[in-house]
Amino acid sequence: MVLLCFIELMSFAEIGTYIVMFFAVYVQVFFLIIFFEKRKQLRDAHNAPLPELDSFPTVAVIVPAWNEGTTVHGTVESLLALDYPKDKLEVILVDDGSTDDTWQEMLRYKDHPRVKIFQKENGGKHTAVNFGIDHTDADFISCLDADSFVAPDALKRIIAVFQKKPEVMAVAPAFVS
Repeated sequence: MVLLCFIELMSFAEIGTYIVMFFAVYVQVFFLIIFFEKRKQLRDAHNAPLPELDSFPTVAVIVPAWNEGTTVHGTVESLLALDYPKDKLEVILVDDGSTDDTWQEMLRYKDHPRVKIFQKENGGKHTAVNFGIDHTDADFISCLDADSFVAPDALKRIIAVFQKKPEVMAVAPAFVS
């Protein structure tokens, strides 16, 4: 009886809000538990010896950027430091209509042989990625946010997954602390 009265006092919008909040918390707790359960496995995989590659396919890393003037330089430097044959790696920087100094930071790489820079009208990250895809003929295409950094061995580990398991179509790296 008390529960029925309580439900009558709440509107359907409030009930819906509580249901959404419950599932949101449930999902967050679920992912947190999964993270802690898999953390040792991820760390072990990260510390495993580098696999031998059968070949080194060409790879393009597309970096879409919007107002990332303070971080894009570090991102590019981490990509250029990858332990991968230099003639097989290209970095494609796409300024998606930034209003800060992102384009000026990208221009620092205008003469770099492995870096291509482009500027386009703002259309969102997906349009910048598609723009980059249109400007490469690499065997593999990767995308990295302009405020992220990669470990020097990351690309070799990712390519090894494709070579070991040809049925794999995509690989998402994990952040390991």
